[in-house]
Amino acid sequence: MPVPAVQGIVAVADASFVIGLSAVGQWRLLEGRVRELYVPSAVWAEVVEQGRGRPGASELQSEPIVRRRAARDRRAVGRRRAFLGSGEAEALVLAQELGNVTVLLDDPRARRAAKEAGLPTTGLLGFLVGAKQRGHLREIRPLLDALRAHGFRLSRALIKTTLRDAGESPGCSRPEQGVFWW
Repeated sequence: MPVPAVQGIVAVADASFVIGLSAVGQWRLLEGRVRELYVPSAVWAEVVEQGRGRPGASELQSEPIVRRRAARDRRAVGRRRAFLGSGEAEALVLAQELGNVTVLLDDPRARRAAKEAGLPTTGLLGFLVGAKQRGHLREIRPLLDALRAHGFRLSRALIKTTLRDAGESPGCSRPEQGVFWW
């Protein structure tokens, strides 16, 4: 009997991706898209231990695809900590140790470092746009509003680009949402 094809990518996530996806109630979008989600120890500490009761904590603890793992090369993590947060630094080192993974992170410096290391990355907004393009979301705009309500800093340019990429009008939010971008 043939073995069924394994679907989804193997990924390493930083805290902002986990928190953001949970904050907008879209954790289910990982189903079928991510086969294994590795969470470095620093990210686990930030989201689960320090963030007890906040978005992402229960998802990391209960989701069967989540694998908590520390990066082995602590010196490499320390070198990356010179210009990145502890979660981003450990995520990049862990991704290099695992090999053939996608790094789910948003920090621009961390994304540049990942690119320099030859690691593919996807940010939260790109992940959401991809989900919409695959027909899993009807609209991105309410999710951007929800991210902003949770304290995510999204520039007007980023919002405009995201909405354009999602095939949505980059004009003002609807008045009943209470957030106006321009």
